[in-house]
Amino acid sequence: MLKKEILFLWDGENWNPNGDMLNSNAPRIDEETGRAEATDVRIKRTIRDELMKREGDEVIFIKEYKRDENVLDCKTAIRENKIDIRQSKADLEKEILERFLDIRAFGGVLPISDKDEMKKDKAITTAGVQFTGAVQFRMSKSLHKVANNHIKGTGAFASSYHETDTKKQKEQATFREEDFLSYALFATYGIMDNHNAKKTGFSEDDAKKIIDALWFGTKNLITRSKMGQTPRLMLVITYKDDSFAGDLNNSIDFVGTKDDEAIRSINDYKIDFKRLKGKLERYGNSIEKVEYLVDYDFEQNHKEQFESSWIKIER
Repeated sequence: MLKKEILFLWDGENWNPNGDMLNSNAPRIDEETGRAEATDVRIKRTIRDELMKREGDEVIFIKEYKRDENVLDCKTAIRENKIDIRQSKADLEKEILERFLDIRAFGGVLPISDKDEMKKDKAITTAGVQFTGAVQFRMSKSLHKVANNHIKGTGAFASSYHETDTKKQKEQATFREEDFLSYALFATYGIMDNHNAKKTGFSEDDAKKIIDALWFGTKNLITRSKMGQTPRLMLVITYKDDSFAGDLNNSIDFVGTKDDEAIRSINDYKIDFKRLKGKLERYGNSIEKVEYLVDYDFEQNHKEQFESSWIKIER
């Protein structure tokens, strides 16, 4: 696989792109800049969820494993997948990489066995395996300050119900509170490394599947807090050698027609690609091709900025 860089723009309104479990699941916001954030874990989960829809559960290792109501740990998940833990470490690594696309892509640290089990069964010689994946994403940030809204509401059902006392009936109502963003446009930067790809067996076909899963998975994530997410633009730059431009998410300029926190749609701003195109020009001799996927509305607002040499991907 040739080295690739990805710049992915995506947005949503009245939503929670990535809740912070340590902050009542409120949207992640950088307090210093007022910009929303989404972790690489959230991006990878979007990709994994879409890959399971498209390719089947069996191609993804990192997912929830349950037995009855209990969530299983990694060592048990290895056994659930009927992986032979008594084979050599090299064969064990080979089997995992051949079977699981997400491990080839993102890597992982996978415990296999513990000391007690290895003492009892001398045929087990591998305590764990570790892979550095070919595909890595930076923390995604919105290109503008965001408006965070806090709302309160009543639940559909009471926690308990008194048959006759109306005062108690009102007191027994359940309440919910939640935070959501009015609007946010995110820039996600990722890289597909050719050297790590060789180590994990990550291929050009795998790269295509990851790109498609990120694009379509962002749109297909139909949950109460994520519905309405829209992929707007994805640039995929493929290189002939080890060179790469880097920092693509910070190489574009957000030009709003309103104050940041008053922005509510893609019609309230433009993205200026001048600096990005200048950077790519400097790496022109190393670039094999520049491809892009684009949403119709975003294309209508920005098509005059797309270079004629860029190749539009039609899916």
